[in-house]
Amino acid sequence: MVSVSLLQRLERDDVVVGSGSTVNDDTAVMNSVLSNLRTLLNSRRNCCETRPDYGLRDFNATEDYRSSIPLIARDVERQIRLFEPRIRNVVVRAVEDKTQLSQLIFHINGELAYSDRTVRISFDSVLGSDGYMRLNG
Repeated sequence: MVSVSLLQRLERDDVVVGSGSTVNDDTAVMNSVLSNLRTLLNSRRNCCETRPDYGLRDFNATEDYRSSIPLIARDVERQIRLFEPRIRNVVVRAVEDKTQLSQLIFHINGELAYSDRTVRISFDSVLGSDGYMRLNG
């Protein structure tokens, strides 16, 4: 399995894939995954003509966003399962933080699989009041 995304391989001169060496460093691969997830989780459904299911649904349209937290968590998990193949066995759960009422926190667990390796990973995705999803890994 490739350790960096296609776009990252096209943008970088120092990454050789195929007959040469690949970037196998856990940190580099995780940074690649987090970069992809930032793009994915900050995209809205129907933003891509070829994949209308790419991106999260518009959850800002709901009046009671707290009741939609389980839906958002399922949507985040679904997006990761569909569009980030380097993460397997992903589980997303909402975390309540009474000190941060303007943010929704989702804890993400899974396995990072690349180059015949599997590494357990865990990070948080924080949805701010600005509608922007931040990833803390």
